[in-house]
Amino acid sequence: MDLLNLPRLDKVSVKKAFNRAAKSYNRAAILQEEVLQRLLQRLQYIRHQPHSIIDIGCGTGKAIEGLRKQYPKGKITCMDLAFSMLRESRSQFGLLSKKRLVNGDMERLPFAGNSFDLLFSNLALQWANDLPATLEDMARIGRAQGLLMFATFGPATLSELRNSWHQVDQKPHVHQFVDMHDIGDALIAAGFSQPVVDAETIRLEYNEFRQVLDDLKNIGASNADKNRQRGLMTPAKLRLLEENYHEQGFENGKFVASYEVIYGHAWL
Repeated sequence: MDLLNLPRLDKVSVKKAFNRAAKSYNRAAILQEEVLQRLLQRLQYIRHQPHSIIDIGCGTGKAIEGLRKQYPKGKITCMDLAFSMLRESRSQFGLLSKKRLVNGDMERLPFAGNSFDLLFSNLALQWANDLPATLEDMARIGRAQGLLMFATFGPATLSELRNSWHQVDQKPHVHQFVDMHDIGDALIAAGFSQPVVDAETIRLEYNEFRQVLDDLKNIGASNADKNRQRGLMTPAKLRLLEENYHEQGFENGKFVASYEVIYGHAWL
C-alpha cells in the first residue's frame, strides 16, 4: 500500500463518532481490551524504566492501571482526539492522583520535543491519515533511548465485512489498513531504530449479524472515509449485506469478524 496516498479519513466524523461512543465503549471493546493486555505483557520483557509516559489515543483510559503497575514512578499523560473519551478516563486515575489529560490529534501532537521516555498507543494509529508524518512527530516528542510500543490493525482486518460490502456497491465501507512491512519501513524513515513488528489474527464470533455492526458503532469505529456513501442504510441493503456476509464469514453457526493485529516497538 502506498503510504503517501492512503484513502483520507474525515477527522471531524472520527471525532464525533468517538465522542458519541464514550459511554458504550468499555462494554463493547472486548477486542481492544484483549489487545491492550497483550501489549502490556510485551512491555514486561523489555528493560526500560520511563519517567514520563504518554498514552496516545488513550480512549477511556484502560491502559492507565497496567502502566502504573509496571512503572509506579512514571508520570502518565493521556491524550485522545475525543474529549468525551478523556472524561471517561478520569476515573481510571483515582481520586487523589494528578490527572494529565490532553485533548489533541496524534497527527499534530501538542507537546514539546524530547518530552517522553515511553510512547504507548493501543489501536489508534489506524486513524492517522498520514502515518509517516505521525511517526515522525512521535519521534520528535520522544527522548533519546525512548521507546515506542504500539498495536494497530493490518489489511486483513474485517475482510469478511469488506468483501460482503464489495458485492453490494463499490463505495468504501471498511477502512484501509497499512501492512506491517510498510509500518516497519515508516518507523525507520521517521528516525526510530531496531523496529520489531509482528502480527496475529484474532477472530470474534457473533450469534447475530447485526451484532457485528453494533460492536463497531459502540466503540466509535464508524466508516469515516471521505468518499463514503452518505445517508442511512436501507433495509434492503442491510438484508443483502447480511446474505453476502453469510457466505463470507459464517462458520459453525456463528458470524465471524477477523482482525489482523499488528504489534510493534522501536527505539529512539
